[in-house]
Amino acid sequence: MCQVLKLSKKEVSTIETKDAILGLRNRLNMSQDEFAEKLFVTRQAVSRWENGDTIPNTDTLKLIAKTFNISVDQLLGYPAGLCQSCGMTLEHDSDKGTEQDGSKSEEFCAFCYQRGNFTQDITMEEIIELNLQALDEWNKAAGLQLTEQEARIQLQQFLPTLKRWRAVSASENI
Repeated sequence: MCQVLKLSKKEVSTIETKDAILGLRNRLNMSQDEFAEKLFVTRQAVSRWENGDTIPNTDTLKLIAKTFNISVDQLLGYPAGLCQSCGMTLEHDSDKGTEQDGSKSEEFCAFCYQRGNFTQDITMEEIIELNLQALDEWNKAAGLQLTEQEARIQLQQFLPTLKRWRAVSASENI
């Protein structure tokens, strides 16, 4: 099930590559040596990345992304994208749906979009109800205490800004 209400202020802001790499390594609870070993580089290379002296080359960024299941965009300091159907944060490649050719979708999550098609024929009202079923879990994860009505109002305001629902709204106005 999609989790619409996952976006925090921290996830929206951009960060520098050095901070993204340091943050990733710290979240993984790895030393620079351990991190370097996984990537077949030296500890000094990791140190230079984290100090901002250098930035990993393209191939190394791809390897970091693949090895630690994070997007290259996040390593480059861009915020995680949002699923343009449910609003879920697309933090990892595994969060992303797939296009018809099997490539990862940059716009839709794995819950909403597979092989170039939406996984469910669902209305915006139905997706709101689905997400409200996970409200307690989301409140806990986000450190909030939204009531069902408050969450419903936020979803009713937020979802129409997403590509899938803008397209539906535009076709209804024709």
